[in-house]
Amino acid sequence: MKKTIVVLVSLVVLAMLMISACAPAAPEKVVETVVVEKEVEKVVEKTVVVEEKAEDPLAAAKAFLAGKKICSVLPGPVNDAGWTTQAYNGLVNLRDNFGMEILYREETKVEEAEAVMREFAEAGCAIIHAHGFEYADQIDAVAAEYPDIQFLQTSRCFGKEPNVIGHCYSTGEGGYFIGMMMAQVTKTKKTAWIVGTSYPNLDWQPEMARQAAKDLGLSDVVIDEVPVGSWNDPAKAKELTKALIDQDYDVFVLLADAGDTGIVEAIKEGREAGKEIIGISWVKDKNYLGPEFIVGGWEERAWKQMENGAVAFALNGAPVGKDMPQGLADGVCALNPTYGLIPLEVEKQVFDLYHKYLEEGQSAIPNLRVRTDL
Repeated sequence: MKKTIVVLVSLVVLAMLMISACAPAAPEKVVETVVVEKEVEKVVEKTVVVEEKAEDPLAAAKAFLAGKKICSVLPGPVNDAGWTTQAYNGLVNLRDNFGMEILYREETKVEEAEAVMREFAEAGCAIIHAHGFEYADQIDAVAAEYPDIQFLQTSRCFGKEPNVIGHCYSTGEGGYFIGMMMAQVTKTKKTAWIVGTSYPNLDWQPEMARQAAKDLGLSDVVIDEVPVGSWNDPAKAKELTKALIDQDYDVFVLLADAGDTGIVEAIKEGREAGKEIIGISWVKDKNYLGPEFIVGGWEERAWKQMENGAVAFALNGAPVGKDMPQGLADGVCALNPTYGLIPLEVEKQVFDLYHKYLEEGQSAIPNLRVRTDL
């Protein structure tokens, strides 16, 4: 019986194996990989630094000042061909090139200045300018009452917070170069500056003229400073000059503004009498007053100082109080032509040193003391 069961089981197993062998094979699972090429646009990130174009300061100042009013207190007439004319030129420059409105009062006495400036303040002036050292107390008083107005004063090295700009020249540069001329051109060794009035910033110029003479080994040359007592008195200026010519003075610096015409008349009459006399311009080139005997001399560009002050106010966006002494390096003064009226070797020496000073500064003239505190 057991044998029969074993055989039967074996037959069943064998039959199953045969069925498996004869059954169709199970399909083989195939995984097909499809490669899809996709065109991808490349994105390159690039950081670009865009520099904002710096705004032109002058253009910004013009935009700020356009339509605003600048008002000036002037010591003399605008046609004095000197100091007051320079201020008038400054007003015209600010009107024509900056779009400002202008207002001015000529021949303003010191005792009148305070009232005039108050009138300007009430008239809506954005800038009030006083053209001369003599107005210092008056401008300070009015500026304190109107802190929202910008005040400018020329011939004053010190400003005052919060709203007074003090303009002056870096004093001494012009005096030294003109002194070199005076000391070498004079034949009598007597020379003089004829000035409207004396004040510290001006007084330092003849002092440096004396230093120049000393440096040249000509310390025996007299360099005087003679005040007229007014910036608008040609008759008095002529009288003083004639008196000095009678004492054999033969070189004069013209620094009396409207009084300069009187100095020129005295020199001309002296020359007609046979004396060798020359004049040297100051503030501006006055050769046209006497082409045969007036040297171009030293130029002081008060109009440029006024522009610089107005621009400082504009760029600040509000009144500012500061000192603004400026000189050759700032473009507010220059040495003018001599028109062949002094010896060529003297002209060359002066201008050579002038250009060396422009390039090298103080080291070019060790004994020149430039003052910005007067």
